[in-house]
Amino acid sequence: MKYKLRELAAAMLISAALINSAHAGAKLDDATIFAIFDETNTADVWAGRIAVIKAHSADVRELGKMVATDHEAVQQSWRDLAKKLSIIPTPPQNDSIAAKLAKTVALLQSKSGAEFDKAYLKHEILFHQSVIDAIKASLLPAIKNEEFKALVTQALPAFEHHLAETKAVAKKLGVE
Repeated sequence: MKYKLRELAAAMLISAALINSAHAGAKLDDATIFAIFDETNTADVWAGRIAVIKAHSADVRELGKMVATDHEAVQQSWRDLAKKLSIIPTPPQNDSIAAKLAKTVALLQSKSGAEFDKAYLKHEILFHQSVIDAIKASLLPAIKNEEFKALVTQALPAFEHHLAETKAVAKKLGVE
């Protein structure tokens, strides 16, 4: 049991690091920020899709469906804008997000039943809080293009909504 708890804690730290390490020390130009958001949305789409399949609770399945669907839509709108602006999203140098995502996906796929629900909910709470904090503290202020800044500003309440919904489901299921 101790090993599983350490494994879960490590995955949650990986999730928090996913967004924070993506831009730590990186030059934050619009191309890099587009890439960070693309990777971040991809991570949550994957996690949400896994929840749709593996969740024990109908509430967690519905949450996963909402998160995956919303992040796919946001990701596509940001990709469309990058294309319109002729910006090629460029990940930060030494980007390790894909490797961290793979570890999180593997951990979520290794869980089942109520154990999956707990792992997923804890992951989503930490993940969305990290994304919101990064957007407010460093990503949004660094965006130069006003249309891109407006799109991110418009999406921020959706991330906050996901966090609130995830916390509500966690509370309902007794997940702390």
